[in-house]
Amino acid sequence: MIRRLLILLLFGLLAGARPAVAQSMPENGGFAGDAAPPAGWFLDDEAAAKGRLRLLPAPSGVPGQVLELSPNARNTPSAKPLGVGQLLPAAAVRGRTLRVSAALGASGGASAVLGLAILRRGGEAGSVTLRNVTADGTLQAQSDTLDVPDDSAIEGAVLFLVAEGTAGAALFANVAVAAGAAAPPAPRGAATAPGAAVADIAARVRVDTTTIRRSIPRDLFGTNIEVIRDANGLWDARRNRLDPDVVAMARDMGITLVRFPGGVWSDAYDWRNGIGPQSARATTPTHPGAEERFRHVFGTDEALAFAQEIGGSLLITVNAGHGTPELAADWVRYVNGEGGRAPRNGRVTWWEIGNELYMAGDASGGSTTPDRYADRVVQFARAMRAVDPNIRIAAIGLRNFGRYRFNAHDNWNEVVLRRAGSEIDLLAVHNAYSPLVPDARGADPLDVYAAMWAFPQLIARNLADTRAEIARFAPGRRIGIGITEWGPLFAIDPASPFIDHVKTLGSALFVASALRVFAEDPSVELANFFKLNESLFMGWIGRRGNQWAMTAPAMAFRMVARGMESGLLAASTEVATYASRALGFVDRVTAAPYLDVLASASPERDVATVLLINRHPAAAIATRVTLGGAAGAALVTAETLTGDAPDANTGTDVLRIPGLRWGDQARVGSRGRFQQGAEGEIRLERQSLGPAGADTAIRVPPHSITLLRFEGLRRP
Repeated sequence: MIRRLLILLLFGLLAGARPAVAQSMPENGGFAGDAAPPAGWFLDDEAAAKGRLRLLPAPSGVPGQVLELSPNARNTPSAKPLGVGQLLPAAAVRGRTLRVSAALGASGGASAVLGLAILRRGGEAGSVTLRNVTADGTLQAQSDTLDVPDDSAIEGAVLFLVAEGTAGAALFANVAVAAGAAAPPAPRGAATAPGAAVADIAARVRVDTTTIRRSIPRDLFGTNIEVIRDANGLWDARRNRLDPDVVAMARDMGITLVRFPGGVWSDAYDWRNGIGPQSARATTPTHPGAEERFRHVFGTDEALAFAQEIGGSLLITVNAGHGTPELAADWVRYVNGEGGRAPRNGRVTWWEIGNELYMAGDASGGSTTPDRYADRVVQFARAMRAVDPNIRIAAIGLRNFGRYRFNAHDNWNEVVLRRAGSEIDLLAVHNAYSPLVPDARGADPLDVYAAMWAFPQLIARNLADTRAEIARFAPGRRIGIGITEWGPLFAIDPASPFIDHVKTLGSALFVASALRVFAEDPSVELANFFKLNESLFMGWIGRRGNQWAMTAPAMAFRMVARGMESGLLAASTEVATYASRALGFVDRVTAAPYLDVLASASPERDVATVLLINRHPAAAIATRVTLGGAAGAALVTAETLTGDAPDANTGTDVLRIPGLRWGDQARVGSRGRFQQGAEGEIRLERQSLGPAGADTAIRVPPHSITLLRFEGLRRP
């Protein structure tokens, strides 16, 4: 968001200047001279007040000088961060392949960000972003490429250098943009003419069965339910019971952890409204200022009963936006059945303090600063542990990355970890929503899906950065990471052509890849997808006619939750890659493998599973799987989740609301199947491959997920 607003700002200020086509771009990329800002670079007056600019001698081997941007406490996320930029002329970039390069570095908690965005009349036509990868003040060369359409609507490009953070220094040197001949368009698999053959892609997967890297946490397979609207129909008000179909599907999916009361309602929820006789319970607005009201027929007891019915446990989010430590402590006391209260359905181990209070304009009305929130965490945690010292407590956080910038405070994690790290067991983040394309006008659906499939690489990088923050700001504390809301999410505007694409097979591929990232990160202890069920567009269990039905993401979740073994194995993959475009809130990924892989083993290592996710829209992947440390298996079976197009779906529908018109939904590729949604559109195919040696060949269909299971592993 900062990047987009800065682009608009710079373009508005510089639109009158149309420089001649430069022989080299940008002007003064080596920062010659002693002026600040350097000659050729523009600095907004408001941004200048947010830090200091200096020119430093470059280290040996780096030409020119180094531009140092040192942000101060005023450099919080905004439309005008500390940074400089310049406009590149349309004639120099139109129809070209641009190679952007620079040496970047940072120290003291700052981040150095270089961005290049192509300006198209009425919007943007692509972008590329480079960020520092070192944090010790050393410079490291980086580069990326961007194809610019040969389009008369292209009005130029904005190049900008920005410092993120409120302390430290961001370093830039040897900034260059080279314009080469336009690259030929890459083959578009799903746009292939009907009947045309698409060649298979070859892949080699090697799995080490000798060592279990870690136990995959059971609580990775969690979900969110919401307190409103009878828990979105989870509670059958006519029969005064949990809906048996939703209960059966949730149990079948392998859900192990249920987050309650769910989402934005958490920081406006008074749990006392949801206890006692249902007929006597309060009716309240869904959140402060909302017109919609609901009766609290689904409360703590009903949520505990649901978790028990499906064989899972409960994670409770306490109201830290409007509630008090005493109210939270009383909730712990109630769940534990103290004071002669009604018997509980099972104690609660995980308690989360607040939801998304770091967001400006949070729907609960409880947005706050990191300092105030850290103080609340200390107060809440101590009050709750005084009731039950065995509970585990999560504080909320989020490290912004690239275009994904929902935390209004870049120093949030640092402040919370420094001031409240001794009180918590977990940092709960919401960094795994994708592809988030709120403005999808003109977007190619294949590009949107490609960005979504590549996004797990960015999630993995962000989790690693978050893990490093925990080690730095809360040294000596064992604080894990939880992803308490995640899932495919395209837009929230009903008019969006992608609003209902959460339910597709392509979204199922994202689900499987995201679970792979969570399983492989050594600090991730739990995850809760958002959300279990509803009649709108985000429920993984939706309505098909008068019945509940699983969507493709729910089926993919079941494959992983129920099909994988508990021990994580190391796996390496050799396969072709693709470059995704930067879209919505998702950055470009330059090398996303077409095949994503997750491997596991039983504790005795006599059973292994290998999950193969084909992220190519049209080509099958001929895969050879080698089990290192095993001579073969007594029995190999394959289970494949597949359909005829990436947008195939099981036919769940969105609720028809008077006065609300849902947008006409995009079709993905020339063979798109979105409008043909039905029960048989998503297929789960099983086959036995018999006994096998150390190598197994399998053909993974396009846009599909295959789970190989090796039973009776034989050792050499």
